[in-house]
Amino acid sequence: MSRAQTEVWLGFKAFDVHELLCHAIAAVGDFYAGQNILVRLIDTTFLPDDSLPENTMSVACGTALSSFLGGKRRKVVFVACDRPMFWLYGRPGISSLEQLNQARVATFPELAAPARFLQKMLGDVGVAPGLLPSRDDVARLGLLASGSVDAALLSSHYLPAEVAYAGVTQIAFMGDHVRLPSTGLAVTGKLYEEQPALVAAMVAIFQRAMKAVFDRDDTLLRRALTEYFGKPEHSLDQAIKVLRDCYNPFCNSYGNKLQPAIDAMAAGMGLASRDAGELYEFKYLAINN
Repeated sequence: MSRAQTEVWLGFKAFDVHELLCHAIAAVGDFYAGQNILVRLIDTTFLPDDSLPENTMSVACGTALSSFLGGKRRKVVFVACDRPMFWLYGRPGISSLEQLNQARVATFPELAAPARFLQKMLGDVGVAPGLLPSRDDVARLGLLASGSVDAALLSSHYLPAEVAYAGVTQIAFMGDHVRLPSTGLAVTGKLYEEQPALVAAMVAIFQRAMKAVFDRDDTLLRRALTEYFGKPEHSLDQAIKVLRDCYNPFCNSYGNKLQPAIDAMAAGMGLASRDAGELYEFKYLAINN
């Protein structure tokens, strides 16, 4: 008699390659079956923590950091990306951050991690434009392409090659200015303590998926991009190059980047910082994945 599958709910904030690539590879490659795990996705954008199903994990590590700074118990156990995959684009005639001082910039809702990343990036160069929260990438790109705003922050819903048709100019890549674990696998303190075997199994699956991102045989990666995210065949070579530049084959993050990232996020939120060792724990990573 086969064992009953363990059900895991995987929370996300954005259905895109930045957050969900490892899961997509695991899904199309049938990695979960080997660990007898059934994964269901759940959009946690508007759900309070106390309404989430049992065994909920999250791929949004920037959100986990914000929750941690707010006093909640969180553990980030796997880092898929520590170069946040957001790009700032400008209308024709705007090609630098310095030109945005009196500009109108379409951004994410104020409490979302990308909005805070943008504020830090602009603050670091002493620029203070008017920030206009917009609901999603479709709206932000539409505002920019129509000339209604001067610049817009876009996520990996649109990779750079996919916005070229709109006649916009890439001003900055967020990952060049802000370094912190933005996506991967985060769990509550309760789940981390009570279900270590399940956490370890999910880390092993995600680490296997990460290997597929960088494998010379990129068949599985291409399947995930087309079947899960609807990326067109003609864009796959460019998409894979971007992903390999941004994703983290070591599945963790350099220790000297973790505390500064927490300190900067805390300062931006007006909160006291906390010790990075309380949030980041990579003991389940296989050394030779």
